[in-house]
Amino acid sequence: MSTDSHMTRKTPASYSDGVYMMSGQDRPSPRKLSSLFMKGSEGLSSLKNRTAILAFFGQVVSSEIVMGSESGCPIEVHPIEIEKCDEMYDHECEGGKSIPFHRAGYDRNTGQSPNTPRQQINRVTSWIDGSFIYSTSEAWINAMRSFKNGTLLSEPTNGFPVRNTMRVPLFNNPVPNILRTLSPERLFLLGDPRSNQNPALLSFGILLFKWHNVLADRVQLEHPDWSDEEVFQRARRFVVATLQNIIAYEYIPAFLGTELPEYTGYKLDVHPGVSHVFQSSAFRFGHTMIPPGIYRRDGKCNYRKTAMGNPALRLCAYWWDSSDVMSDSSVEEFMLGMASQLAEREDAVLCSDVRDKLFGPNEFSRRDLGALNIMRGRDNGLADYNTIRTYFELPRVEKFEDINEELFRGHPDLADKLLKAYGSVDNVDLYIGGMLESKDGPGELFTAIILDQFVRIREADRFWFENDKNDMFTDEELEWVRSVTLWDVIVNSTDIEPDTIQREVFFWNEGDPCPQPGQIEPSTLEPCSYLKGFDYFEGNELAYIYVCIFLGVVPLICAGAGYGVVKLQNKRKRHLRMKQEEMKSGNKSNGIIVEKMSVREWLHANHRRLVKVRFGPQAEMHTVDRKGEKLRSVNFAKCDTITVEESQVDSSKKKRPLVLIRVPKDHDLVLEFDSVGERRKFINKFEAFLNSHKKHLVTLQAPRDFLLAQAETRERRQKRLEHFFREAYALTFGLRPGDRRRGDEDGDVVMRTSLSKAEFASALGMKADAVFVRMMFNIVDKDSDGRISFQEFLDTVVLFSRGKTEDKLRIIFDMCDNDRNGVIDKGEFSEMLRSLVEIARTTSLSDAHVTELIDGMFQNVGLSNKDFMTYADFKLMMKEYKGDFVAIGLDCKGAKQNFLDTSTNVARMTSFHVDPSLHDDKGKIKSRIDCIVTYLEENRQNIFYLFVFYVITIALFVHQFIYYSFWPNTPIFVT
Repeated sequence: MSTDSHMTRKTPASYSDGVYMMSGQDRPSPRKLSSLFMKGSEGLSSLKNRTAILAFFGQVVSSEIVMGSESGCPIEVHPIEIEKCDEMYDHECEGGKSIPFHRAGYDRNTGQSPNTPRQQINRVTSWIDGSFIYSTSEAWINAMRSFKNGTLLSEPTNGFPVRNTMRVPLFNNPVPNILRTLSPERLFLLGDPRSNQNPALLSFGILLFKWHNVLADRVQLEHPDWSDEEVFQRARRFVVATLQNIIAYEYIPAFLGTELPEYTGYKLDVHPGVSHVFQSSAFRFGHTMIPPGIYRRDGKCNYRKTAMGNPALRLCAYWWDSSDVMSDSSVEEFMLGMASQLAEREDAVLCSDVRDKLFGPNEFSRRDLGALNIMRGRDNGLADYNTIRTYFELPRVEKFEDINEELFRGHPDLADKLLKAYGSVDNVDLYIGGMLESKDGPGELFTAIILDQFVRIREADRFWFENDKNDMFTDEELEWVRSVTLWDVIVNSTDIEPDTIQREVFFWNEGDPCPQPGQIEPSTLEPCSYLKGFDYFEGNELAYIYVCIFLGVVPLICAGAGYGVVKLQNKRKRHLRMKQEEMKSGNKSNGIIVEKMSVREWLHANHRRLVKVRFGPQAEMHTVDRKGEKLRSVNFAKCDTITVEESQVDSSKKKRPLVLIRVPKDHDLVLEFDSVGERRKFINKFEAFLNSHKKHLVTLQAPRDFLLAQAETRERRQKRLEHFFREAYALTFGLRPGDRRRGDEDGDVVMRTSLSKAEFASALGMKADAVFVRMMFNIVDKDSDGRISFQEFLDTVVLFSRGKTEDKLRIIFDMCDNDRNGVIDKGEFSEMLRSLVEIARTTSLSDAHVTELIDGMFQNVGLSNKDFMTYADFKLMMKEYKGDFVAIGLDCKGAKQNFLDTSTNVARMTSFHVDPSLHDDKGKIKSRIDCIVTYLEENRQNIFYLFVFYVITIALFVHQFIYYSFWPNTPIFVT
């Protein structure tokens, strides 16, 4: 089977919910079961004199065909409950502790319905194809190759693999003794990512690595003309074939005590996938034979002690630190030591180095392998022990004693323990039941499962070395492969002399070289530390400080740079606008310093805005926004005395001081300051500015509320202007039915009201600097005082609505006659037409088109030889274009009134609507609503961005909440 393929179910899944939830949720904690049934006497040797080589070679076999315990993504953590006062994990009797267990990776397309329960995946191939040596990745093996003579890249001194300087993704778990993850570059570069887990496994990885190079040298000698690739592939075939032979015909018989059936050839219909019962329980029987330490010796039976004087290396002291051991040890010492060392007894007991002191993550550095094995079976959804026996055609056990009668006779209380733990013989975990079957090796159920697995792997493999249909080997080569044993690999790949190690390396029999000094007991070895806490911050202080500085400073630098760019752009825009204004006005500042000051402009009770007040250079004061856009201009040229009212300071009310500048014939300017000092600074600057223009400043004091109530704000001014227009139209066209006139007092106010050019332009819906507005304003402003009085406006409205056509044409003629010389030249007429084009906001008429139009008009009335026209000529032209030109009208905002078309003006006129009272006070609720609306309008951009941010955040949260709450693969941490 290829990598990442499904494991094979030999029995139906038994998940608690039938889909993905772990089985056995009604069973006791795996840690409790481990303490009850897998804790016992240590230092007991193998009943059949199996050696430590067999015990640790089983891990090589497991790594070759299965990798199914690695966590998936996202990681699903389930706690293994620890009983209070646990002798290993809870000395202080605090309670509430648990061992973290990571569920295995699985196919995300499964575990969604009872028809497709969760299927765990095998990350390596199930074939015996040398993946432990060569990996399953082409890029990985290329990193291991020397590309010379078909060999793997090795160190020149001892033939060891090179260190992982290329940072191939080898597993690099934390070292429990020091609670640190060390550099991955210290690891040996081998084909399996788990090879550096412990010294024994690493020794086998190096041994098979060197075995490849030995065979590559032999192939190169036999075929000197072959390329590197040909030599490599040929040597690889021999390595894989010898590994198949050793596993199937040497290791399996030694491990099970029975041989595989005779090979009958390749079978296409056999499935080779690794089964859940094999990976999660049966093949984990070998854990009971793992000793707590490893002997090292030389060829003369000299057993090497550790630096602390202990007889052997402690296994739990070197989890994931094997590379350090290899720096002062050799493969030969480990192989000779393990060949003489007897494995632990084949029973249900695990030594403390794996039952209490297995490696773990930093937050829980020591774990229980027995508990993990039980939990792995539940993670894979395995059925109970009795159910699985029936699927392997074994009789069910009716009572606990039937599991292993000999064992239960020696331990009479064992049945009671099982009954209290499980309640029934039909609820026993497969791993517990299978381990209790053991007498001198795997029991009948585990033996059946293991035999079934290796038979299927062998018979389904088209490239099995014994398959004569694949033409991989000649008969002589096949016989040679069958003759190779692990002894041959050890002797030919190392410096071990043939007579210093027994030929049957999986057993040590009487008369074999160098008997062990004694069965290793944990008490004779160095103690293994149990570090209970890990400080993720320790060792990262400088990095943390630099990161904090970076996170704090960089945003400030970016914000400052952005702010500086914005300010620079605004400054350039302001300078450009000032130059444009100077060009429009035709005046220069002549070196006069223009004073500026930032204040707040009070518009009404619910609205203030930040502005800059700019004085000069002429006798004008301007308010501009932060971008330099001119908001308002106040001209003091025709005023000798300017009145300023200051709000009285009231210490009992924490309100900002105000200044009200009375603007003649215009709405007042109300400014708000942060302090009285700021206001005094403004008054001083304003007075100095007025003095420079020979103006006089009068300062008055008034209560703040009274000052605001009497202020002629823009809003109040607008209402007054609406009244102004309404009265003008009422006097011209009369009242509509139901309307009534204002009182005499209001009439006096209207008569005193006058329009500025800006207000006149606003009434027409045009810009104040438009040419047409300037021309029209000059015509209406008969006394040329820069204001349009009520009488002047009324006269103009009456003239355009009821006057004769000739009088209207005269006004139009005077509008075009800018220089007042009694004639209109083509330039003046062109300026008039261009202003009309600008009003229309169209680009369809270019300057050339306008010139062409004027020439055509002059030609049609016989004036082609003249560059100007008199009033008589103008009337003649208007008579020619009366139907079109007279339709061009002036529409005031709020009332469509065509001033030129007298036939339709009354019918089309609609009156202005003005509230009965100009100064009605709003209620608190309405004022509050207006305040909220104003705030929303002013901050609409920020509100939009916040709205988008929270919508995205809430959407992501809802998506993840639904995904992890209702999908079958969702639980991240289950308590």
